[in-house]
Amino acid sequence: MAFIKKKPRVTDFSYTRPDELKRFVTEQGTIIPRAKTGLTQKQQRRLEKSIKQARHLALLPFTQTI
Repeated sequence: MAFIKKKPRVTDFSYTRPDELKRFVTEQGTIIPRAKTGLTQKQQRRLEKSIKQARHLALLPFTQTI
């Protein structure tokens, strides 16, 4: 019996929804790697691009800790 990873339901990553992007960022502010998120390579690239856009527009902080 093989175990299948559950994939996140969000596939349309948008920088305008920082609450959904926060799930893929650690407390230190690093983006969670693809092996842990279970995303495809294409989805991970879109996620990283959206997170970086949100950071530059100050919708998402670079680090979570103060």
